[in-house]
Amino acid sequence: MKRLYRYMLKQFIPLLLMTTSICWFVVIMQFLWRYTNDFIGKGISIATLLEALIQVAKISLPTALPLGILLASLMTFGGLGERLELLAIKSAGVPLHRIMLPLIGVVAALSIGLFVFLNTIMMDAQVRFYQIAFSARYKQPDLEIPEGSFYNGISDYSIFVQKKNTKDRSLAGVMIYDLSEGFSNTRIIRADSGKLVMDASKTFLKLDLWRGESFQQLTHGLQESNQKVYSQDVARSYYKEHFAYKQIVIPFDANFELQSDEGLRNQFVGKNLRQLTAYIQDTARYALDSIGTKNADGIMERVLQDRNSSLSYSAQENNQEGFLLTDDNYRLLSLDSILTTLPPNQVETAMQNGIDQLKTLAQDAEGKFYEYDWQAYSYRTHDQERHRKFTFPVACLLFFFIGAPLGAIIRKGGIGTPMVVSVLIFILYYMVDTYGYKMGYHGEWKVWIGMWLSAFVLLPLGVFLTLQATKDSATLNLDAIIASIKGLFQPEKKREVSRRELIIIHPSAQIALQEVATAQKELAKLAANPFLHRALPRHNYLIELNRQFRVTNGQLNSMIDKLIDFDDLHVLSYLRELPAERRSFSSLIPRSKVIYLLLLPILPFSLPFILYLYHRKRKENKRKELLSTTLQKIDTYIREVYQIDSQE
Repeated sequence: MKRLYRYMLKQFIPLLLMTTSICWFVVIMQFLWRYTNDFIGKGISIATLLEALIQVAKISLPTALPLGILLASLMTFGGLGERLELLAIKSAGVPLHRIMLPLIGVVAALSIGLFVFLNTIMMDAQVRFYQIAFSARYKQPDLEIPEGSFYNGISDYSIFVQKKNTKDRSLAGVMIYDLSEGFSNTRIIRADSGKLVMDASKTFLKLDLWRGESFQQLTHGLQESNQKVYSQDVARSYYKEHFAYKQIVIPFDANFELQSDEGLRNQFVGKNLRQLTAYIQDTARYALDSIGTKNADGIMERVLQDRNSSLSYSAQENNQEGFLLTDDNYRLLSLDSILTTLPPNQVETAMQNGIDQLKTLAQDAEGKFYEYDWQAYSYRTHDQERHRKFTFPVACLLFFFIGAPLGAIIRKGGIGTPMVVSVLIFILYYMVDTYGYKMGYHGEWKVWIGMWLSAFVLLPLGVFLTLQATKDSATLNLDAIIASIKGLFQPEKKREVSRRELIIIHPSAQIALQEVATAQKELAKLAANPFLHRALPRHNYLIELNRQFRVTNGQLNSMIDKLIDFDDLHVLSYLRELPAERRSFSSLIPRSKVIYLLLLPILPFSLPFILYLYHRKRKENKRKELLSTTLQKIDTYIREVYQIDSQE
């Protein structure tokens, strides 16, 4: 067993390293595509970009490792099955779970290591990467003014350049919209030529302009040392300036500075399991309870205040019927009394006041809801991060118990078929996991349900595949599945019939006719099934159709077994025209009527199944006609050649 374990480890570990590296690279590229726009054109140094790439690699590892384990286990056991090594090991009396035992230990150790990684290194990697990404997102982009279009990369300025010379950085046909003093005080500058230079500190841009003019509307007055002061009552006056040379200094910080990571450390991405648990139990739940209680009390108090202010009057001011005395010497007026006693204008005013109060109350409730929802969002994100530290390690174990038995069943090694199968399984996992995460993130589901939804889906699949592989089931044999799929689209094949080399008993013509007649009777019973006519696919019709298929097929095989020894070779040629054997109408029909009736209303599953049944019905009717025609040809030929009356 030790030698077997060493052999399994030698087969699995190199494949694991290779597949994890490939999946790791793919996940890193996919992650970088999401943040490409934040880093491109920002003048970030190579060292900073390299550091960001290292942090991305750390963040991507928990996603790549489960996929690598799935692919490596598929390739390992698929290769063993394809080379018949797995069959030889089982023949020696070693069950599948003993073969998987050393690899289970490796995957379990990787799962524990991944948990430690998520609780330590991953936390620091997320903080550092998002610190770099957010700093790059808010950094000014590199100055690259295009020709023939407005450039808005400089805050509060829009610059148009007709032509530019990249060697000396000179500009021709310059137009500038200066919005630094607000949109209402826009200044427009035009110049024949200019030159844009950054100062040594990379905090200012100096724009030298030659031969131009500027325009500015004087809506709020303007005062300069050599200009007249215009008062604010001059509504449509303009200030126009002609210049031979003018220099504009524009604030533009091109330096890259990292933002503080203190805010990220206080978020869920910067906390380990202990800190997340402490925050959820001590801070988040207390804050939610206190905000909920405060909001409920505030809304009730506001409703009562509005009700008393709207429906109460002083007892000294009004003494009409319909009032109820209270302890605070107020009388509450009923709605009927308001409609019958007050003038219409006062009723309208009161109703409008009520509408305004309801709108104010709705706005107040909406504000309180946003306050509560923000605290609930913080609670959910922290709780999701806490569950994430366990879901990735569990996914590694589940993927192994899916990949190993599935590889033993399909028996395909290499990287082609296992790669396709593993990608399909991982896409299913990723879709379910993302759906559960989003539902928990938005508060539609409980957090633990959304985070563990993918595990709930994968667990039955892993148990089913492990049981199938342990029993050496051929249910998921890839070659059989491919042959079945091809059979759906290929025409019916003829039977392979060959004459025996040694014939002991030659059947007579009467015996041959009896066998043909019996086969025709069974075929007539099969053709009498209501579903093969125009009836709906009822469960009893389909079950009877499958049973009659087996009986008819048995009779056809019995007839062929006797007629291949017939002396006349023409009969053998007719037998070869019979369509290929089919053991049942459809193996997909469940035996239980309850299961059939439960699955039939589920359209995503039942609609393809119904279409498949009618497709089989059409092909079976053609097959039945061919069988009936061929059997009639055999009967007619024997009677004509051997001169046997049809009444015999």
